[in-house]
Amino acid sequence: MDVIPQARAAFDVLAAGVDTVITRNPRLAVDWCQAALGLLAAVPDGGRQQADLLLSMARAHARIGQPAQCRAAFTRWSALVGPDQELKQAADILAFLSLADGRFTHARVILRGAVGHPAAVNTGSLRLELAATAFWDTRWSWSDAALAVIKEEQRLQRAHALVLLAVEALGREEIDHALRLVKDSADLVDLRTDEELAERPVIMSDLGWAETHLGQNQRARRRFLRGLLVCEASGQYLPVAPLQAGLAELALRQGALAASADRAERAVSAARSLGHNDHWAMALVVRGEVALASGRLDQAREDATCAMRVVDLDSPQWRRARLAYAGAVLADGDSTGCVRVVLDVAGDELGELPVWERGRAADLLGRAERAAGRVQHAVRWERVRARYEALLDLPEKNAAGPVQVSRREFEIARLVSEGRTNRQIARLLEVSHKTVETHLARIFAKSGVSSRAELAGLTVANRVVARPRA
Repeated sequence: MDVIPQARAAFDVLAAGVDTVITRNPRLAVDWCQAALGLLAAVPDGGRQQADLLLSMARAHARIGQPAQCRAAFTRWSALVGPDQELKQAADILAFLSLADGRFTHARVILRGAVGHPAAVNTGSLRLELAATAFWDTRWSWSDAALAVIKEEQRLQRAHALVLLAVEALGREEIDHALRLVKDSADLVDLRTDEELAERPVIMSDLGWAETHLGQNQRARRRFLRGLLVCEASGQYLPVAPLQAGLAELALRQGALAASADRAERAVSAARSLGHNDHWAMALVVRGEVALASGRLDQAREDATCAMRVVDLDSPQWRRARLAYAGAVLADGDSTGCVRVVLDVAGDELGELPVWERGRAADLLGRAERAAGRVQHAVRWERVRARYEALLDLPEKNAAGPVQVSRREFEIARLVSEGRTNRQIARLLEVSHKTVETHLARIFAKSGVSSRAELAGLTVANRVVARPRA
């Protein structure tokens, strides 16, 4: 039997099936692309379809979350079709590669150009990707891009657009509006099966983080966990690091340091294995926050420094890392250095930070100024902190009165507010380091805070008090 007709039949089946499976099983799509490319030598004129297969392979690698493999396939594709086709046919891949390197501005330039290109394909999806580049950065408005997608028939695209609009509303301090948009998005997502969610698993990460910013911790936790299941079942690992980082953040808010540390390590491992620098920076920041809450200042400083190094200056994750670094600087006793770092990253009025980070920045500034003896400056920042705490008052913190803790726990909280490390506290109280960690975890759980900085702010504001003697 002639080999060529057999090869042609097999090639046609594989090439035709790639686009069908790429959204829900990208690993299978990669295998089919590789098999089809291997048959090209035996298929007359098969080279004409080589470019299409390489482009599909690049997209599949992007969905899996493999920047290096995506870049290799994309480079081969570009060599065949020419660079003039990149913006027209592959803007989504170019943007993915830029975002993986933490180059948000570059990704936006690419996507803006593609959206305005008269021959660009999938402009609705490109508009959504353009809006999503600003998810962590409320300094940039994306309403027009997201609103254009609201009219799309694809429900997951609409749900994702609603999340992005919710975060922008949060950036404008329109909390009620943000809550409504998040609920509308969640209603759409909750009706989808896991198989349907596999078409856009990143929505589980973005929706979960939006819920986290708005204090809907239990909903966010369920969202993150379901997102991990969807990613595992579909073989798509791009959102895994943000999902694990979200679970680490929630555990830290509860004072569950061991659980938080475990999730943070998983986030770091996932991001590093994929070579995704932006997600790696995010995971390092969370791991550093856990280290700071545990009194491990060297680890906290190292993680923050590494996170700043792997992404672009002034990118959203760079700003988060810089703020985490300021917390480590203050805990190490350098109040002047802390003020300098926070103002450098946040601006004089904190407007360079997302709304949900401003309370923390004000808290750092207030404690640093007070430690330096500049009381008037400290009072100013304490008022700013109180304003943002009231704006984003989490349900767990919205108690009728101050949080009551034991006298030993209050003593530890007071020492934390002075910038003492766990080991320093242990020496002062003549107890073990492990005992201090245990007490601190209980204080975190009772007060609902996520960091030593927040605990210090509550203590200074007399919202953590010692339980009266019986």
